[in-house]
This record gives sequence, C-alpha cells and structure tokens, in this order.
Amino acid sequence: MKRFSGWCFIVAGLLCVTPTLAGVWDHTIAIPDIATATVQGRGISSRLLTPQQLTKLVDWFKAHDKGWEGLMETPPAPIAMEIATSGPNGQQSSLDLFVSNDGTATAYFYAPKPAFPLKRHLSEADVKGLQAAIGN
Repeated sequence: MKRFSGWCFIVAGLLCVTPTLAGVWDHTIAIPDIATATVQGRGISSRLLTPQQLTKLVDWFKAHDKGWEGLMETPPAPIAMEIATSGPNGQQSSLDLFVSNDGTATAYFYAPKPAFPLKRHLSEADVKGLQAAIGN
C-alpha cells in the first residue's frame, strides 16, 4: 500500500508541475517599442534602420511573436546578424541571428531586464523575411 501511495504522490506531482514547465518552454514575446535600431553582422556594415525598415521590423516581430523558448545554453558564435533596438524611454533589446553551416537558423532575443533571454528556430523563409525587413 505504501508503494502505491508513493507512486500516486509522484504522478500527482507530475500532473501539477507539467503545465508549469510547459509555460517555461513556449513564450509569446512582448513586441518592444522601437524608436531606433541598428543592424550589423557578417557582410553587413553597421547602420541605422530607416523609419520604413523599423515598421517592417515591428511587423516581422508581430508575425513571429509565438514559439519562443527560454535560452538554456550559451548561444553559438559567430552570429550572422545583430539588430540592436532602443525604445523611446531608452530601454534596449536585441535580436541576434545565428545561421549554422547546414542552413538552420536560430534567433536569440534579449529583452530589457528582468525578462529572460529567449530563442526561436527560424525557417529559411523567416530569415529571408527578416533580411527583407531590414533591407539586407
């Protein structure tokens, strides 16, 4: 009987914890207020984005606001591109893009503290959309 009650306790604990853990792995990001943004990276000269590019960048964020997960490892290096943003109140965030040799891509999003860094796997179309948004 003790063995059975022990297993019941473990199963009940897992049922309570699993929904909580699921929330750790699937995030919807809050789109940052962007007043200015710069882009730099491999083959990209550091430059400010135009107002039109800022609008397209916000649209890209809105289209990709779901499916982010907590960053649990050190991101790989070197990154292909970094987009650093500043909000109207000076809060800074950044989006780093890493593209591996096999063509798979991952975005790393660093929002103002106290938010935790997040990552999201991107399709080739996602990367092309991001590049088009910033005029690259």
